[in-house]
Amino acid sequence: MLTVRTFLPIAIVMSVCAGCESPTDAQAKAERAQQEAQQKAAEVANELDKKVAEIDQRAERETDKALREAAQKLNNAAVDAQEKTVEAQAELSKAREDVRASTTRKIEDLEKDVAELRTKAEKKMSKVEVDRLVKELQDKSEAVRRSLRDLDAATSTNLDEVKKGVDQRVEELDRAIQDAKRRV
Repeated sequence: MLTVRTFLPIAIVMSVCAGCESPTDAQAKAERAQQEAQQKAAEVANELDKKVAEIDQRAERETDKALREAAQKLNNAAVDAQEKTVEAQAELSKAREDVRASTTRKIEDLEKDVAELRTKAEKKMSKVEVDRLVKELQDKSEAVRRSLRDLDAATSTNLDEVKKGVDQRVEELDRAIQDAKRRV
């Protein structure tokens, strides 16, 4: 039987032998550990590359989406601006036409007054005076018609100014006719 005295030295020798590795075994173990570390590093790098690719794809999709939304907003703004421009042009054309129509009616009425005035003046004045009076009134009438042509070039910013000019010339013509009526 084995006694403690005989077992102990055997156990010590066996544990020393079992704990001792040969240099070849240690090198093989180190190489396996290095290969495992390299494989683990490659897996981590591969996983990291996948995550970076996912992040890049997500960022690209979000950028594309933001660009599409911005382009759509820009397009909508351009359409709105175009519609408002068309509306403004229509309003400007209507305002021009309203001024033209009302002024044309006034001119026609005033020119009728000039014709009647000429008939009366021919009875009371000399031909030279009548011709001079009628020429003066026709010149003022033509000035009104010229100012009406300015309406075609009027913009929304200067339409009121052009209207004032037209109204002023109509008033001048009307005053000249009234003055001539008093003299005749």
